[in-house]
Amino acid sequence: MSNTPMPEHYACAALRHYDDAVYLLDDGRMPNADYHFGFTVECALKSLLLRYVGATMDPTKPGKLPTKKPWVQDDDGKPQFFSHLPELWSDVALLLAGRSGGRLAAVLQSSAPFDNWSVDHRYRDGADIIEADVHNRRTAAELLLRLHDQALTDGALT
Repeated sequence: MSNTPMPEHYACAALRHYDDAVYLLDDGRMPNADYHFGFTVECALKSLLLRYVGATMDPTKPGKLPTKKPWVQDDDGKPQFFSHLPELWSDVALLLAGRSGGRLAAVLQSSAPFDNWSVDHRYRDGADIIEADVHNRRTAAELLLRLHDQALTDGALT
């Protein structure tokens, strides 16, 4: 198993999912392209949470194993975990409200391209996929990747 820090894993996974999504979309395999655009965004958001928002993968209790989801401590001292889209999109938007990361917060608060996307769609036959939704999700994935790159360049969410 790699000792690479988790933000690096999420960042690499975001790019890998995006490349696969574009390849599949170009080949007309829209349902799986859509699936990978969702994971692109999930991974990019989790990378940003871990790098710039104070989220951690550390155990929530001393002596326990690391968590499998990024988390932050809420105002009541309880862990708030970040899991999958579409909840991840709105959870990060709420977390960033009034904090740094104004551009990312504005994007997350002004749109909801993954509202009807689910990790469980991998079990569907793909017949109900809507082409416009896939293109909107591609646009969102590209925007999130640009914001991720900009944050890496600037050293902070802007």
